[in-house]
Amino acid sequence: MPSSNQQIPSFQVYEPQPEVTQRWTGIHEGVIRGEVQEQTSTTLEAESYTTTTTTSSSSDMSRRSAVSRSSQLTRPLLHRFPSNHSSLQEEEALTAALMRFILKVSSGRQVYLLADNSMPEVGVAARVCGEARVDTILLTYEPRLLLLESLLRSPLRPLDVRYVLVMCTADHMLRVFQQVRTRALESMTVWWFVVATEDRTAALQALLREGSQTCGCVYGGLQSCSHFQDVTPVSSHRLEAAGKWRPAPRQPVDTSAWSATLVPDLLHLYADFGGRQLTVAANDNWPFLGLTLLEGDAAAPRSGIDINILDALGAKLNFTYQLVVPRDRAWGGPQPDGSVTGLIGMVARHEAHVAICEITITDTRETVVDFTATYWLESLTLVSRAPKEKERSMAVFWPFTTARPGSIQVWGFIAAATLLMGPVAWVVMRCSGGGLPLQVAAFNMFRSIVVQTNFLPPKSSSLRFVFIFWYFFCFIIYAMYSGTLTAVLAIPSFDQPVDSLTDLPAAVANGFAVGTLKASSTEFLFRHADGGIYKQVWELFHPVHSLLPDPELGFDKVLEEKFVLVNSELNAKIRATVRGREKYHFGRDTFYPHGYGIACISGAPFRPKFEQLLQWIVEAGLVTQWGEQEIQKLAHHEAGSDEAQATLSLTLEHLQASSGSPPLSGSS
Repeated sequence: MPSSNQQIPSFQVYEPQPEVTQRWTGIHEGVIRGEVQEQTSTTLEAESYTTTTTTSSSSDMSRRSAVSRSSQLTRPLLHRFPSNHSSLQEEEALTAALMRFILKVSSGRQVYLLADNSMPEVGVAARVCGEARVDTILLTYEPRLLLLESLLRSPLRPLDVRYVLVMCTADHMLRVFQQVRTRALESMTVWWFVVATEDRTAALQALLREGSQTCGCVYGGLQSCSHFQDVTPVSSHRLEAAGKWRPAPRQPVDTSAWSATLVPDLLHLYADFGGRQLTVAANDNWPFLGLTLLEGDAAAPRSGIDINILDALGAKLNFTYQLVVPRDRAWGGPQPDGSVTGLIGMVARHEAHVAICEITITDTRETVVDFTATYWLESLTLVSRAPKEKERSMAVFWPFTTARPGSIQVWGFIAAATLLMGPVAWVVMRCSGGGLPLQVAAFNMFRSIVVQTNFLPPKSSSLRFVFIFWYFFCFIIYAMYSGTLTAVLAIPSFDQPVDSLTDLPAAVANGFAVGTLKASSTEFLFRHADGGIYKQVWELFHPVHSLLPDPELGFDKVLEEKFVLVNSELNAKIRATVRGREKYHFGRDTFYPHGYGIACISGAPFRPKFEQLLQWIVEAGLVTQWGEQEIQKLAHHEAGSDEAQATLSLTLEHLQASSGSPPLSGSS
């Protein structure tokens, strides 16, 4: 135990408790503080200490008291040593030297010490970490690793790279990595160091998956340790011997070579895959990825933007790939029942290394897979049937029968005024001494509104005043009607198009249905909207018929039925061009800008290298160029018809959104 004039190392002690739940309260002096609460409402608060505080007699006593309380609550892990003092000193010296070596090799500033009661040297390891001013959290082994999982997944971690030092028996060590595999705790930001007294690398190797960066040492007596490292870029996962280490207390240790071996740079490590074959999940979705389906779930690449990206990555990194198609043919993602469907599900279950096929990056999908940076930006649009020209057989009634509010009232007012003016003129004539019948007066008022001669003699001033008022009214009505009718007959009139999300309620009221691709990010956008226009649109969806398994089916429904399809803009416009661009109408307003990325297995260590090359590809303008090439293929395919002559010069600029945003430029 440290003497009173020594600084207390920075560590925390956690003991697994039955049915524990964690509640994190923040960061304090670089060390995560936590509270562990049982169902019995008994609270254990882990004490934290730092090496930056000055010591005094009173503070030393309070700290020793705190350590004593923590040790009583959590079985004494820090001070359990063999009774043989000479052997104890040798083991302590070797453990201390080994820990200093590991800290120098890893350059770690945050370490989780996971130990069981079989490793009394963990106290020495914690002390060395404290002396090196490394933030250290001491965890007692428990089979389900609930506390370690919460720490690794916590958004409060202060550092980008963390190191987990496993100091357990061989059986417990294997169970730890079984839980790592089961709970998908692989991460390129976590390195695992294993300290063992017997060689179980063969069994450990069978449990490791790509993304669990692992290295460790096996004690070979009190004077040496055999180290092994994880080799991942090859097709089969394996552990290789890295050499033997011996402590040299009086000589400085050069750890540069060891660092490159045990904790290699992932960008350098994955610069060459050595001809390895990757499994890539994809759907047939030209122009991004066109496939030829083979037997089973296999597929062969045909053409597309994403095919060019895969070929470029494979040529640079020296790997090949095979394409597989999910059985549900969906893009997929996490579902309420806990399952993961579609392309995302294949990657999440490690059935494929990556998935690429116009996959939108969403927060929900990122909980089960890791995405690269965006390589294409796009928005959603509304696709409906091109508005038809209105039938002109009833054009004489169009000037006052448009869809504007109050159109019926206009015709009603004209009819009421015409019927009323007959009795008014008859009464005025009777008062002036005239004697024409009522029907004659009414008929002459009607003749005036249809621009015919009025035969009533204006004998009195009052009757002349009525005629002036009525003639002026008839002139205004005639001018408005004739001018509007001329415009309607001269310019073709079409049905009201669907240009924005706000037009959808009126379209549904007129018999239209709204739909999108099933198990896609677009469905998730509307389904899980908490409010606003997206939630209103989701309420217009039919629970069965609105969700389509194939975008081709959606374009068929647009032509055959009253149907509005919500789809990504570039894909929709190219598909419409294949079928006949003039048959479709695209909404004037686009919405929900989103990015496409490559979905990688959780913790994929090759993701940084993929991102680096993707950035180079985007900055060089290759993605835009490949998009142009796919469009030109479409133009040449249609060149045999007369209608295709106008398509020969079609470029990506013609298919951009109305906002004019480019696919992606630079690293934005």
